[in-house]
Amino acid sequence: MPELPEVETVRRGLLGLIGKEILAVELNRTNLRFPFPEDMDSIAGRKILSVDRRAKYLLIRLENDLTLLSHLGMTGRFGYDLEGKHDHVIIDFVDGSRLVYTDPRRFGIMDLIHGGDDHKLLNHLGPEPLDSGWSGSQLYQSLRGRNVSIKSALLDQKIVVGIGNIYASEILFRAGVSPKRLAKNVSKKKAEEIYNQTQIVLLTAIEAGGSTLRDGQFKQIDGNLGYFPHEFAAYDREGENCVSVECANTIKRVVQSGRSTFFCSHCQR
Repeated sequence: MPELPEVETVRRGLLGLIGKEILAVELNRTNLRFPFPEDMDSIAGRKILSVDRRAKYLLIRLENDLTLLSHLGMTGRFGYDLEGKHDHVIIDFVDGSRLVYTDPRRFGIMDLIHGGDDHKLLNHLGPEPLDSGWSGSQLYQSLRGRNVSIKSALLDQKIVVGIGNIYASEILFRAGVSPKRLAKNVSKKKAEEIYNQTQIVLLTAIEAGGSTLRDGQFKQIDGNLGYFPHEFAAYDREGENCVSVECANTIKRVVQSGRSTFFCSHCQR
């Protein structure tokens, strides 16, 4: 599933749509994960004012206080060209260009918000990890008393948004914290290090265009891949040598809450 760096990469790719007026929208099915809103065609005749992101959600701001909310799900992606039978939403613009939403597994979401950001999918979300309002101290306070693993805590979108399986493994490896450690046992010093590595990992991944894994599902708007996998130190490296110079161990994989976690038992405590 696309995480914050992938969604932010897509957001930046959509910025070229600002100022364009929507001519028409074509829906090639009645639903994705949920049914499309009944007034989906109301986006026609409106210009795109901005493209924002909240957690893993894209927020395409339109004229007259209307927002098109989109979540990419597992395999959703936006592009400018038709691909085939999995093209579920086609938005045509007055200037002759188009935006195509393709989603083979149909786990994505599209909905409309009439005024503001009051939406059931957004109202419960925690702080943005790259905003100035979030800090290591705030993370530490959020972890206190939580009897879950630090890996599970980082995936909790009420504690901090946008971090998924890939980046949680990378952040914890670089912070030297075992994914098995209970969140309540993470010291303030280690919480600060997790915060620092979160900044570094997410910003580096965004600059690399996100992560395209072996399944090849994630692509940027222009069809390019995301190249952060070249920087993986832990994720998807089971059995490979640890990248730490003074470590002779290999990367291990465990399953936590049904998801694979990659770590070094020597470097992460």
